[in-house]
Amino acid sequence: MATNTRDFYNVLGVTRGASEDEIRRAFRRLAREHHPDMNRGDKASEARFKQINEAYEVLGDKKLRRDYDEFGDQWRHADELRAGSRRVFGGRRDRGSGRTDFGPFGGGFSFSEMFGFGNGGQSHHSVETELTLEEAFSGLERTVSVSTPNGPVRNIAVKVPAGIHDGGTVRVRPSGMGPLDVKVRVREHREFARVGDDLRVEFKTALHVPVLGGVARIRTLDGAVELTVPAGTQNGKTFKLTGKGMPKMSGRGRGDLFAKLSVVLPESVGDEERQLFARLKELQETR
Repeated sequence: MATNTRDFYNVLGVTRGASEDEIRRAFRRLAREHHPDMNRGDKASEARFKQINEAYEVLGDKKLRRDYDEFGDQWRHADELRAGSRRVFGGRRDRGSGRTDFGPFGGGFSFSEMFGFGNGGQSHHSVETELTLEEAFSGLERTVSVSTPNGPVRNIAVKVPAGIHDGGTVRVRPSGMGPLDVKVRVREHREFARVGDDLRVEFKTALHVPVLGGVARIRTLDGAVELTVPAGTQNGKTFKLTGKGMPKMSGRGRGDLFAKLSVVLPESVGDEERQLFARLKELQETR
């Protein structure tokens, strides 16, 4: 594996406490998005694909992930560092917690905590924040509050990128404290459903529009657009509006919007409308 000082959790967009299943799902989604076959000639996506694979090689393996969590960028030398700690201090290793009891030194602490690997000797913090789908679409700066040991609560400004997914993580490194992971929760929307970087929405039209053909207005997250509905369109047909979905985290383009047509039938009809429908029925029966 190539040497990489990037944070592997941040590469996959998950928190340090993510489950194996969450890590696997994040990897598969990102690998599909940045696969070379889907982005031919795109050097940025190719480089990103390599980063994603390297991150999953480590976080997808229980032992390597444990080494990475304890020693950070020095995870490749985990066995040597552990052996060194035992030789120097005569410590007894607790394999479950990843900590060492150093006898007369008192208490248990990890070798990485003692020498500051991974977090620069400072505590790692994590908080959650909730966004609307509109906020996730546009991106924003959000202030989060963090409680620090032996210190006051700190308010920290965090830039959340446009297109972030539910469960995605933004890592910041505030001055005077260890790294901070901000896990983002995106609330469900009453109109739009999100699938990856794509959006799905249902739009309603009067009966004559799909029968005779016409124009329907479709709401998107950045304004309404007009859609031409061909004559004879069946109820439930889905139209694809390219590039009208969510911004991609890579910063290159947007997903698509899939709009499903739903015909609104009249709840009541007058005499003239009833005669027209009766005539239409006759014509259809004689075909």
